[in-house]
Amino acid sequence: MTKPTALAMDAQQIKTLLQDSAKHYRNRLLKKAANTAQIALDFGKQEGAPASDLINANILLNRIYTTNGIYQGESSFFDKALDYIKAAKELMLDNVNHTESLTDILLYEGMTRSGKAQYDQAQTLFQEVFELSQMNENEKGIVFALTAMSRNAILQNDFSAALSLAEDAHSYLLSSKEAENPELLTEVLEKTAEAYIKRREYSESLEYSQSLLQISRKSGDIEKELTALKYIAIVCGVKANYKIGMQYFFEALDKSEQIGYRPSTAHILVNIATIYAHLYNYDDALDRYQRVLEEFDDVTDNNTRVAVYNNSGNIYYATDRHKEALGCFQKSLELAELYQHREMIAHSLAQLSRAEYRLKSFGKSLIYAEKAAQQIEELGDVNGKQINQLNLAKLHLRSNDLAKALELGKEGTATAIQLKDDASVLRGYKVLANTHKMLGNFENALDYQIKYSKLQAETAKTQRNRRFLDLEIRHALKEQEKEISALTKENEYQSLLLSQSDQIARQNEELLSANEDLRQFAYVASHDLKEPLRMISSYSNLIERHFGDKIPEDKKQYFAYISDGTRRMNNLLEDLLRYATIGKSGIDKDTVDINRMLEVCQFNLKVRIEENNATVDVSNLPNIYTNKPLLNQLFQNLLSNAIKFRKPDVDPIVLVRHEEKESEHIFSVADNGIGIAEEFQERIFVIFQRLHSRAKYEGTGIGLAICQKIAHKLGGRIWLESEAGEGCTFYFSIPK
Repeated sequence: MTKPTALAMDAQQIKTLLQDSAKHYRNRLLKKAANTAQIALDFGKQEGAPASDLINANILLNRIYTTNGIYQGESSFFDKALDYIKAAKELMLDNVNHTESLTDILLYEGMTRSGKAQYDQAQTLFQEVFELSQMNENEKGIVFALTAMSRNAILQNDFSAALSLAEDAHSYLLSSKEAENPELLTEVLEKTAEAYIKRREYSESLEYSQSLLQISRKSGDIEKELTALKYIAIVCGVKANYKIGMQYFFEALDKSEQIGYRPSTAHILVNIATIYAHLYNYDDALDRYQRVLEEFDDVTDNNTRVAVYNNSGNIYYATDRHKEALGCFQKSLELAELYQHREMIAHSLAQLSRAEYRLKSFGKSLIYAEKAAQQIEELGDVNGKQINQLNLAKLHLRSNDLAKALELGKEGTATAIQLKDDASVLRGYKVLANTHKMLGNFENALDYQIKYSKLQAETAKTQRNRRFLDLEIRHALKEQEKEISALTKENEYQSLLLSQSDQIARQNEELLSANEDLRQFAYVASHDLKEPLRMISSYSNLIERHFGDKIPEDKKQYFAYISDGTRRMNNLLEDLLRYATIGKSGIDKDTVDINRMLEVCQFNLKVRIEENNATVDVSNLPNIYTNKPLLNQLFQNLLSNAIKFRKPDVDPIVLVRHEEKESEHIFSVADNGIGIAEEFQERIFVIFQRLHSRAKYEGTGIGLAICQKIAHKLGGRIWLESEAGEGCTFYFSIPK
């Protein structure tokens, strides 16, 4: 056997380091990923590693630093990323045999350029990737190029082009060999969902976002999962499904903070604040808006910054803090003018006019209103038009220009109704009622006053309902915080113990992973595996019925084997599912009448009891405080076993008894059956362990494992006393 050279060993170490770095990057542990990749690169340069490894290390570092730049909103990360991609290019040019890396180099340089807002350069690079991938029949490259161009279009607010490119990528992917590739599929779903969100086509976005959430969770892509959660929450918020929206937003917030994605965190906080405002929880809304301005101002986009000041101003205005509202609207106007956001300039002017009027600065109010009207006339129908029309109506009403006040009041109210702005509709009805009253049109005045009162009552009802909903959300959050606090304390205690042994820590981690695998398998077993099993059974029955007369007698037994096998497999899956899902949720406890419970158990086992001529003798049992469904399942399993493992030609007799101890209840289920030899008594609680053949005693070998798991879940224990041929007594305890 040839001994590997030192260089070969070093090359393998570099590959391992790069694999570890890529894994850290997938989990968005960016600092750890960068450190590991840099070690691989430095080590590779010193040892003369293959050019392919050095190129891959540079590309990986480019991706890490580009992602860091996006997460931190820091341009220096993008500059560092470009340095690495430049190094990768030079290595590729020096080693002509490695031109297969060209597609990746161009793609990731384009992403870095896009992050630096160099959109034209990025587009040129993505187009190059697309053409190169077409020429080389590189399906992954084509999909990545199209989705990258879609993202580039979104960053330039060209949402129609973005959607078209994303749909092209999706169509191409579905027809390619890579159709099941989760990395490509999540990329396509993300860009399509985002384009629909930007186009305000929320129902379409929801479908793609839900698919994205499902696949990203399976593949462990935390960033895509975060994006899906955020988009689903946005759709819920738009559709006024605030409670569900908040759940998704808070889950997204946790993940965003976990990976340090600051622009995403700011965006989520703004959305949470906006929902709080809709729920009339103004304090929490202002807290979130203020946090965005204080902690995330450097990564908040211009439009969002303007919106935050405007929304804060609305809250101050609604709570009669008009000076604070005025300050926010002034800041909103300054930023809108700085960023040349004309629609928000008009909107902010209208808001300032409204605030100045409430502060009785009527001259300033008129100046702002006239400036806003000039802007709106140039822009057409924009949000804020209704506010300004009603501002002008009130100002004309105050100066006794009743005809103009009436005209503007009608226009403003109609615009508000069209925009579904109930607050402005209320203002409009009030203005029109007062104007008609001053004109002496008392019937019209009364009509508008009635409309005003009716809408005000509906608005008050909506406020009450939303405030109750806010209380529900706050209660749910407090309960969640309690759970997190309890888990944190438990984890701190566990950490103190586990720190003494790294081996125990690793085993604990493996156990958690195994439990999760088992739960996932149970789901697959209950859904995916049972379906083909049903098909096997159904089609074998169809074949037997259809060709029954033509099948030789000695071959018909094969169908019996299939039927018996599918039945046993189905029972096994049912029991496995039951075993794996015990204790998955919390324990609800109540006072349980054990005598009544045993009556139910005997009714459920009525057929088995009658077929075996069994007697079940139950003494007067107590009422105890525990979980009823789990205890019922435990008793039923033990009774069923006691009847099943009977002696031949001996009628089963089962005795159920109780003994009360100082801190626990002890229950026993005794039988006169075949018993269990001492050397087998430890094995019977192990899943899938059987002491007898299926021909003699049917079953799956899971029943007693389920009993043990239930006993532990209830806080107790289970054990037995038995001798072979002398019956068996199972004991279990329930703590008081």
